[in-house]
Amino acid sequence: MASSGPISTDGHDSSKPTMIDKIIKLFSSRYALSLGAQAMVSGFHFGLNLYLVRTISLYDYGVFAFAFVLALFAAAINNALISTPLTVYTPVIKDEEERVHQEAMFSTLNLLLFGLLVVAGLAYAWLSDIPNDTAIAVTLFVAVYSARQYSRSFGYSRLRPLVTATGDMFYVLAGVAIIAILHFTQPSIPVSYILLALAAGNLIAMLVERLRLHGSKKRWLTAANLRQYATVWEQSRWALIGALTTLFLAQAHSLIITWHDGPGAYAPLAAGFVLFGPVRVALLTWQNMVKPELAMALADNQQDAVLTQIKRTSIMMATAVVVMAICLAIGWPWIHQLLYAKQYADQPMHFIVAMWSLTTLFAAIYNAPSAALQAMKDFRVLAMASVFGAVVSGVLVTVLLFKSGPISTLYGILAAELFMAVYLMRVMWTRLKGAA
Repeated sequence: MASSGPISTDGHDSSKPTMIDKIIKLFSSRYALSLGAQAMVSGFHFGLNLYLVRTISLYDYGVFAFAFVLALFAAAINNALISTPLTVYTPVIKDEEERVHQEAMFSTLNLLLFGLLVVAGLAYAWLSDIPNDTAIAVTLFVAVYSARQYSRSFGYSRLRPLVTATGDMFYVLAGVAIIAILHFTQPSIPVSYILLALAAGNLIAMLVERLRLHGSKKRWLTAANLRQYATVWEQSRWALIGALTTLFLAQAHSLIITWHDGPGAYAPLAAGFVLFGPVRVALLTWQNMVKPELAMALADNQQDAVLTQIKRTSIMMATAVVVMAICLAIGWPWIHQLLYAKQYADQPMHFIVAMWSLTTLFAAIYNAPSAALQAMKDFRVLAMASVFGAVVSGVLVTVLLFKSGPISTLYGILAAELFMAVYLMRVMWTRLKGAA
């Protein structure tokens, strides 16, 4: 641990504020506003899901929910290979010119990934029997969603969360405006239109973020030397494995059920998850915001302070999920009548929501340790943990699907999330205590 610094003659500690002090200060101002903007995004997605659950068919809602699953996988690839390295490598670079070149490298990779996703989506659409309008909409939504992951992280890496917050607000405003126009001009909104509206909103948000960061300058178009990525790849390859397997362990049911039984069979599970979508988004947002600060705190040898902060955060997140679950249980008769009575009356929605409550609880517990391990660049440790979790999830979901049906697959997801919570808490504690 770094020394606490000299003590002034009047008996007060005159040392400079620690990195954790700076983090707390940031959270009390700019980051609070950034979380507020992200809450707007979560509220918008939550309201949109409620609207779609009540107004479109089970099949179309299954398509919509599965498009988000694909977008999450694309964002996970972006996060592992581009966004997370951006947030943990570039903030500690002192030379501004060197940092600009590093950022240009990541921006170029982001553009290449966007193009690859578009090409892959269009190729699949051409080879499959999916309607062209739906396939194109899903492809564009997934590719733009992935690119926005990087755009949001850029503001965080520059310690300018209000840039990302502004982009979030424009995304919500644009999305609400476009969908409102569709609602009043279309007798029934095709799911492809909804996905294109969200893609357009993200494109507008990305433009706003670029303008706020760089103004009219073309600095973000600086030529990049991709050979420098070789050193980053040594760790990011493990981050990629970890990101994809972590997402698979949480979404194995969506992939396997949709592949085997179609979007309609997956729709009830997705509809039950709607209530917890904002919580998952908040957890990911916290990770993205705090990783640069944790990386700098660890570089400053403040392991004990980071460990204390991680423990407190995990307890707070878990408590919030428990309180939410209690509120859902109390209000369940009204919630069921409002959301599920019309389209999902024949489904055990109370059981589905209860299972999502438990899985979200364990996800909240290991969210902070995961952020700390990423900041420590322990990507291999995270990767191996999530590989084991993905095996647990995939095997159990497959067995349960063929033995007991789609609803029972939630037991497999719960087991995998519990494994991750126990494993990562133990690993994080060992790593930080050993480094202190």
